[in-house]
This record gives sequence, C-alpha cells and structure tokens, in this order.
Amino acid sequence: MQKTISKNRWMILIAAIIVWACTSFPSLWGVFQADAAATYGITLEESAMLFPMCTAFFGVFSIIGGKLQDKFPPNIVAMFGSLCMATGVIMLSVLGEGTTVTKLYFCFSLPFGGGCGILSPALSASIMKWYADKKGWAMGICGAISSLLLVVLTYLSKYLLGVWGMQVTVRAYGIVFMVLCVLSCSILVNPTRQYIAEKHALAMSAQTMNSSDTSAEVMVDFTPGEMLKTKQFWMLFFAGMFAAPAYMLIAPSIVTLGVSRGLSESMAVTAVALATGISAIGQFIIPALSDKIGRKKSAIIFTICTLVFSVLLMGARGVMLLAVYSGLVFTYSGWTMLISPFIIDMFGNTNAGANVGFISLYNTITSFGAPVLVSLLTPVLMANTSHIISIAGVAVAILLIFMLDTNTARLKEN
Repeated sequence: MQKTISKNRWMILIAAIIVWACTSFPSLWGVFQADAAATYGITLEESAMLFPMCTAFFGVFSIIGGKLQDKFPPNIVAMFGSLCMATGVIMLSVLGEGTTVTKLYFCFSLPFGGGCGILSPALSASIMKWYADKKGWAMGICGAISSLLLVVLTYLSKYLLGVWGMQVTVRAYGIVFMVLCVLSCSILVNPTRQYIAEKHALAMSAQTMNSSDTSAEVMVDFTPGEMLKTKQFWMLFFAGMFAAPAYMLIAPSIVTLGVSRGLSESMAVTAVALATGISAIGQFIIPALSDKIGRKKSAIIFTICTLVFSVLLMGARGVMLLAVYSGLVFTYSGWTMLISPFIIDMFGNTNAGANVGFISLYNTITSFGAPVLVSLLTPVLMANTSHIISIAGVAVAILLIFMLDTNTARLKEN
C-alpha cells in the first residue's frame, strides 16, 4: 500500500475528503436543532449544546487518538474512531421522546466527538506527512471539498427531515458514515522518513523564497513532553482557545438567530448552506496562501478579519446577517486549518499525531468554558453577551499570534 500511495498520494486526499465530510455532521446541527428538540422533548438551548459537547469530547479524545496514531498503524486507529463516530449518530435514531439532554451527551456527543477525536490525528498526520511539501494546500483542499459536500447535505437534510423525520434520517446518515469512513480510513499508511525529508526540503525552499517566516527552516522533532514545555505551543493553544467562541457560540443557533433578526426560515437555512460553501473557499485559500507567505502572517491577517466580522455580526439583520456570517465563517474556518500545519512545522513529523492531539484540547476547554461564561455574563451584558465574548476572545488571539516566535529550531540547539 505504501508504494502505491507514494505514486498516487491523491488517494490520501480523497479518503480525507470523505471522512471530513462525515465528521462535519455537527456543522449541520443548525438544521437539526429544532427537530431534535421536538423529537427528544428538550429545549432549543439544550439541543444547541449537543454541538459544543461533541467538540468538547473531540478535544479530549484527540490526545488519546494522537498517542495511538504514533504507536499503531494509522488505518487501525482511524477505522476504530470511525466506528465510534458513526455509532454516535445511529444512537440518535434509537432514542426518543423523554430522553434527557445528559443521556444525549453520553449516547451521541461522547461517541461521535470521541470517535472524531481518535481518527482525526491519524488522518491529519497522514495528510501532512504525505504532503510535507505543501501541508497548507493539502489540508485546505480536503477541508474545502468536504465543506462543499456539506452544502448538499444541508438541503438534503432539510428535505429528509420533512419526509422521514429525525430518527430515520440520522439512522441513514449513521450507516452511510460508518461504511464510507471505515473504507476510506483503511488505506491510511505512513510514508518513509526519507520521503518526508525530501518533501520537507521542497517546502523549505519555497517558503524561504517567498517569506521571511522561518518556521520551516529546519526540520526538528519534539516529543509531546518537550513541546508542552515551550511557550510557542501555549501561545498557539490559547490563540485557538480564545478565537473559537467567535464561531462556536454562533454556529449552532444561526437558523434561530436568523429568524429572530428578520430572515425567513428558508433564508436562514440558506445561510447555513451559503456559509458552508464560503467556508470551503476559506479552508482552501487561507492554508494554501500560508504555504507561500508563511503560517504566522496568514494567521494574523485572517484573524483580524474574523474580528471585523464578529463586530459587524452584533448588529447585523436580515440579508446583512447572512453576508456577515458568511464572512466570519470564511475567515475563521480558514485560519483554524492552519493550526495543524503550524504544529508540525514547529514541532516535527515524528510525533505529529500526539502533538496535533494536544493542540486540539483547546476545543474542549472552549466548549465547556464559553457557555458557562455566557451564562455568568448574560445578566450584565444581556442580549449581546455571546458577541462581546467572541470579540474580546478574537482580539486576544490576534495579540498572541502576533507575539508568536515560530522558529523552534533554536530551542533544540539550546
């Protein structure tokens, strides 16, 4: 398999596109939120929380998945994660009215988010090892095409919910996800160290010619323990954590928010589909651009754009809300695709799975922390609480990225 993929590495991209489209199911939750609330007898707010809880479990299990990926073949780890992920979706079809939100957390959010956390490091590490010469482009093309597939799934989901209802629809999705992901993950293998070094040398040459960013000048390898002792890791970690509420607090409720601000329900669903398509463009353009001008410069530019859209979103209504939300999704989704290439550029390929897994933990902290912060500050900030938290968080993220020293080679020298 390794020889076959070395001549046809596009196979890894196709597998990643399929898997990421399936694991992005929570991104469609704005379409499912009301039906889930009605089906299980929970409130809209409780239904919305299923999305951040998936993200929370994803972060925790990414560490486990990363360590497993560095010790076992990536195909085995990813297939196991796929089975867990799909089981979570199928469980939604088993549960019915009277199900508590706590039971939904353990029956859906835990296996789905945990399964994604297990398979994601194996998938990301494989992509960036096979495409060590253009990590940003490879991650971007996978994220972009899988997001475009979500545009189709947005309208398909709305149609199926009307015809089949919640339980049959999610059962069908779960079965399809399981088959597609297990088959796709079965081809994942790691390239040789020599192959990675040759591709990395090409990346070094291209970035040195096009940017003053020195993050990829020397290929260095840090163990997770060594990485956790560096300030570079923690600055990037907290940048991700502070920026995440800008999307995480808005996306699950965008349909209901749109309706409350003057959009029809069909237009609000269109907002989800349009934003997903715009996200695809951002996930391709921003990481690919970072291969040319550097990760840090790209991150600064597009995190500033995220801040601008977060400010505009606070007062946007009607069609303007749709446009501003699309802009926010474009910039946020694109810059988050830089985090894994950032980590591998700075801390190496050898322990890529575990290292990427550790950085993903910021999702867990934000998933738990942001809603708690909203509940604490709502009596003071009222209706604008989520927006103000998002704006403040992105501003801190910009500062952290600006101060980040991406050249970790000197740490090894010392």
